[in-house]
Amino acid sequence: MFNSSTTVPAIRVEEGYTLYYIPYQFGSLIGPEKYWDENWAFQFFSTNWSHSIWIALLYSVAVHAGERWMAERKPFNLKLPLIIWSAALAIFSLAGTIRMGEEFLYVLRTRSFLDSISYSVDPSEPAAFWACLFAISKLIELGDTLFIVAKKKELIFLHWYHHAVVLVYVWHSATELVAGGRWFITMNYAVHTLMYAYYAVTAAGFRLPRGLSMLITTLQTTQMLVGVAISFTVLHYKLQGRIMQQSYENLLLCFAIYSSFAVLFMNFFQKLYLEKKVKT
Repeated sequence: MFNSSTTVPAIRVEEGYTLYYIPYQFGSLIGPEKYWDENWAFQFFSTNWSHSIWIALLYSVAVHAGERWMAERKPFNLKLPLIIWSAALAIFSLAGTIRMGEEFLYVLRTRSFLDSISYSVDPSEPAAFWACLFAISKLIELGDTLFIVAKKKELIFLHWYHHAVVLVYVWHSATELVAGGRWFITMNYAVHTLMYAYYAVTAAGFRLPRGLSMLITTLQTTQMLVGVAISFTVLHYKLQGRIMQQSYENLLLCFAIYSSFAVLFMNFFQKLYLEKKVKT
């Protein structure tokens, strides 16, 4: 069991592992939040996070095998399933944005930016519950690729690489409830709310302004650049001896992944929106 402390930052210890966090009590608990068990989540990810590596590798092989299998076949008509899938993820992401956003805004109002990337969310409160759901959702979101492969759409490197490495990084981060996750998760929930809503509407056959897709890509790219900036900041203060709720191992993963994402998303943006297409 976690042992709590009233110090600021608050401290909890389990089996020699120390967690530094910012206490915040939500005004009310909604639905499954009432049954949140932080000890179960800690044990689950501590025991199983490495499985995400094998899942990511299997996923990477499977999507390319699926492409080859579909090469001589007609694309599936998955209009309705895609609408439902995208709409469900948009609603889920909106709920995550609202619940994570409450704690996120509280911390920004009452604490410094440095504190927000130094100390984690309260592990016993809904923010931790939605952080856990966020980690689980990265496994579910691998299903996005099924629609691309089954509909014989172009499967770009950015798509499957992003899905694979995010799963591994997020599950590793869940083992230590990384403080910067407050930023990463809230930003991702917010961007995914817009992104999946866009997918649902376009899957239904509606044409949306090109500027909206450009905005989504811009937000995604900005998210990656913020991740790189936070990584640098955490490293700077960690080297100075400040308590930062993020291990060097996780920090290395964070920097490598967000840096690669930033480069890939900027390249994607340039090719999609800035380069002139030659008409044939």
